[in-house]
Amino acid sequence: MISAATLRGYAATTYGIGGRGGTAIGLRLGAACPDADALLRRLGAASLTCLNAWNPLSRPRPVTRNMAAHLRLQRDLAARGLRALPHTGVPDSPHWAPEPGFAVLDLDEEKAIALAERYGQFGIVQYRRGGVADLLLTRHARR
Repeated sequence: MISAATLRGYAATTYGIGGRGGTAIGLRLGAACPDADALLRRLGAASLTCLNAWNPLSRPRPVTRNMAAHLRLQRDLAARGLRALPHTGVPDSPHWAPEPGFAVLDLDEEKAIALAERYGQFGIVQYRRGGVADLLLTRHARR
């Protein structure tokens, strides 16, 4: 089950999306993001979903294990033919480390949650053009 502190951590994080020319766009939960809207328009996409494979169930793991899971997720996305940009969750707190992942374009919510569950994640962040960034919880968060 997800803790209140972990939920607060999701809210206190900037979800950085790699853009063209190495520029980054920062999403925050509950907030609109005109820069993300422009990026999605440019890419011909309606949404993006931030997911990663680091620290399943919010249990710290060695960097080597996290990177191995990250690379498995990258291969999984490529095998499914999904378009993805680099993404990094950057927490406001210096006590939490940034976590790299992927901002997957036009990933159906049900499939996104299934992928997050496969990699042991409590939640994912989804942004739809013209909307706000939302936290979607997996079944791991409710156990």
